[in-house]
Amino acid sequence: MTDMQTYPIYQIDAFTDKLFAGNPAAVVILDTFLPIKTMQALALENNLSETAFVVARKDGDYDLRWFTPLHEVDFCGHATIASAHVMLSELGAHSPITFRTKIGTLHVSLTQDGYEMQAPVFEMEQIELTAHFLDAFNQLPNAAWQSRKNIFLMFPNAKSVAEFKPDFSVISALSSQKNVDDGLIIMAPGDSDIGATYARYDFVSRYFVPAFGIDEDPVTGSNHASLAPFWGDRLDKQEMLAYQASARGGALKLRLEKNSVFITGQAVTYMQGAFRLYKA
Repeated sequence: MTDMQTYPIYQIDAFTDKLFAGNPAAVVILDTFLPIKTMQALALENNLSETAFVVARKDGDYDLRWFTPLHEVDFCGHATIASAHVMLSELGAHSPITFRTKIGTLHVSLTQDGYEMQAPVFEMEQIELTAHFLDAFNQLPNAAWQSRKNIFLMFPNAKSVAEFKPDFSVISALSSQKNVDDGLIIMAPGDSDIGATYARYDFVSRYFVPAFGIDEDPVTGSNHASLAPFWGDRLDKQEMLAYQASARGGALKLRLEKNSVFITGQAVTYMQGAFRLYKA
């Protein structure tokens, strides 16, 4: 005889106000976390950049974990926004939402601009711009930084970021090298000319992370905990608007305050359903 248990699952497009844009994430609501192997298998089956697993705590907060198709990660911004959207818009919870995660406590509040996540600040340290980086990115970078095992490469302008055509075999080989355990970000200031494509944005970026089973992540909230303080200092701004120039694309509103980055984005529900796990 076979036992079966059914679990609710949602698919949310985060950092966008319309379907089929931003970054999709699966959100699974649980009474208690499933075995790690099961959660990893579900993330692989979903085949999205992240699947979030949410468990309600007795104190009113929520435990939250994130899995890519290949690994559990310690911080994912868009799947946190997606999880807050499910709790607030689909399940009737009240703002703010407090998530307990591997990197600490994350608060998400519903504002007139969308879902505002309070994240920690991660500093960037300038590193040598090696021939490996130049070769992998068509000689375009002019400087390099590192933060949380990600490499950040400065491109000449926003257009060069948006139009860059990556060779994922080369980037994958580079990202497997020492000290590049997560991924590579290319970035540039927004266009300065009025009427230019990216004139309304303070900076643009793209994120390549084949080491985690994701060639290019559409919109990455966690990277902006590093990007916001970097560009805030560079531009002498406390509030900024950023754009991740992937094929799907997504906008992020950023605000710096003491030791926190407030990252705001919208989210929409694409799909609601359930999955079944069978146990012999």
